[in-house]
Amino acid sequence: MSSRVAFSDGGRAIGFMLSGIVAATLVLTGCAVKKPESAAAAKPAAAEQPPKPVACTPVAGDSPLVGTWYAVSTPRGVAGNLQTLTVLSPDGRMTYQTQLKIGKKTRPALSEAGCWTYADGVYTMQTTTSYGEPVDIGDPIYRNRYQVEKLDGKRAQLRELKPNGQMITATRMAANYRLP
Repeated sequence: MSSRVAFSDGGRAIGFMLSGIVAATLVLTGCAVKKPESAAAAKPAAAEQPPKPVACTPVAGDSPLVGTWYAVSTPRGVAGNLQTLTVLSPDGRMTYQTQLKIGKKTRPALSEAGCWTYADGVYTMQTTTSYGEPVDIGDPIYRNRYQVEKLDGKRAQLRELKPNGQMITATRMAANYRLP
């Protein structure tokens, strides 16, 4: 018994095979064709408008959060201490620096700036630049919210507003304080 398929009309078999090859070629050609760029996409990237700067909203001059705050915490899953220095200005601007200390080694982690607000017991930080470079302010990683649990002249206890939010205790420092 032969493994070939017998056709009563050999020309018809070749016709089917050729039409299959032509169809496959057309499908593949359609995938490879470069689509023309739209007029907007054809413009160079340099012509794009830079993102509008975020305008910070001033807070009350007597806001109890205005000042320089230092906190040490141990984030979940980290085998070290996270040292944080946050400077909150009355004009609504903030700077946020962190360093991670694991054993005797200290590593800088973040250097960010942006805006902050305090309303209805909720303190919100919105990062606008990281290491001097603009960030995507629509990305939720650049927005941090905390419930202010306790606040006096020297200490602030904050709870992250996210599932299983960590409690952070910050200490008010002198305006010229820098991370160790």
